[in-house]
Order: sequence, then structure tokens, then C-alpha cells
Amino acid sequence: MRAFGHFGASAFLLILFSFAAQAVELHEGITYRSGLKLDIHAPDTPGRTSQAGVVRMNLFSFGSPKVPVVIYAHGGGWVKGSRKKVYSLPEWLTQRGYMLVAIDYRKVPQTTIDGQVNDLSAAISWVRSNISRYGGDPSRIVLMGHSAGAHLVAMAAARNVAGDVRGVIPNDVQAYDMVAYAGMRGSLGYPYINAFGSDPNDWVRWSPVTYARRGSGFPPHLFLHSGSNGERRRALTNGYANLLKARGARAAVFDGGRYTHGSIARKLGGQGDPATVTIERFLAQVTR
Repeated sequence: MRAFGHFGASAFLLILFSFAAQAVELHEGITYRSGLKLDIHAPDTPGRTSQAGVVRMNLFSFGSPKVPVVIYAHGGGWVKGSRKKVYSLPEWLTQRGYMLVAIDYRKVPQTTIDGQVNDLSAAISWVRSNISRYGGDPSRIVLMGHSAGAHLVAMAAARNVAGDVRGVIPNDVQAYDMVAYAGMRGSLGYPYINAFGSDPNDWVRWSPVTYARRGSGFPPHLFLHSGSNGERRRALTNGYANLLKARGARAAVFDGGRYTHGSIARKLGGQGDPATVTIERFLAQVTR
């Protein structure tokens, strides 16, 4: 085994194995604005020192290109939740060659929905300015959120405060048109009443449809909805997707009628999961 020098065959194979393994490299608790933090989940980058202080070297990957970035806004009804609620997203997305940036944002009543959208906008700006240092590509950013986070990423895109992003993935929320929602339901109920209040003017102000009706140039959207609340959730999601298409945007809807509101987020990354496959196809299309 002279071709391997002093390493020996077993050591060389061990190194090859370590090269092939792609773990998640976590950069945790980074402040992106006063009092607010984000976590960066990245494919374990060869040649960079990890949090454990180990330099990982890959003879086959030096100079590898920057990877696309998914910025994720968690759920929690606008009133609770944490950037730590990411389910299996880090393992799934990093294995597919994406970087996940999970953000915190202020909660109601500490702030309003305007403040939450502003927090998301600040996080996007931070990522755009800093993510290349972590191996991410600032020119290939996709926004994704579940529940309240789905509403916030839709709002950021509709109000054009997200800048140039490649795509938006709102996963299972009914708050695209709060006037229509209130009319269908008969009242707001928890947690909508806590976040949107009882003033119809605020319902209009914090509905993505308000801005989409008079805007244009929106990024591609992939909407997902579960079977929770049945026809109402489906109608509100399709109604907003159709509005965006009428304004010239690419928009698709994944009908997840067999999922619950929780499982459509919890099952992402699972082998053969239909929602997972749909998102993977969308990400590949918009980030190529």
C-alpha cells in the first residue's frame, strides 16, 4: 500500500468516509438585530473549523460554490414560538445541499404584525449581507414559514420588503385575506383575534391580499395547505394563489388534505413524503 504513503489503507478509507459524510454544521444564537437571534444550519463545510474545533478537510471539495439559503419563520400563532421549532428541516435541507436559517421574531403583544414583518425583513437583510461567510449564496434566498410564519413570509413578499428572493413557501395558514376569513368563520377566534385584533382596518392592513391586489413583480410562490378546517383553508389558499397568478406571478398550490396543521410541517423531510417531494422540486427550480 505504498501509494498511500504513511496513512495505510484503513486510515485512507476512514478519511474518504469522513469526506462523504455531510453532517449539519450549526452556528447558533447569532444576533441579527437587538434582542433577536437566528441559527444557521449548514452542510458541514470541508476545510472549516466546526463548533467542536475540528477542521474538516475534503480533498475533493475545495473551492465549492456557495449553497442556496432557506430562511425559515416558525409558527406559533404570532403570540409564541421559537426559532428552535424546525422539526426535521435542518437534516433534510442540508442533505439536499441547502442552508437553513431559522429566525426568531418578536411576539404579539410585544409588537404588532407590522413589527414582525419588520423583524423578518431585518433578518433577510442580515442574511444577504453576511451569509457568504458561512458558505451561503446571498443571491439565492428562499423564504419559508409554517402557520404564522407562513403568513409573515407571504406578507414580506406582498409588501416587497424582502428584496430579491428566489421563491416563497408559505406552509398552511389561513391569514392571506383576514376579511374573507372572518366572513367565512363568523368571527376571528384564537389566535387570530389576539394577533389581528377586532378592528377590520387592521385585518385589511395585515392581509397579504391587500398588497398583492395593487402590486406586481412578485417572486414564485409554492403554497401548501393541510386538511385542517377543510374547505375554508383550501379556499383561502387557492384564492390568494390565484390572485398572485392574475398579477403575473408564478404560484402553485399543494393540496395536503390528508395532513393536519401540525403534520404538514412535522413530516417534512420524510422519505417519500408528498409535501417534501413537492418542496424539493420547487427549490430545485427556483435556485438553479
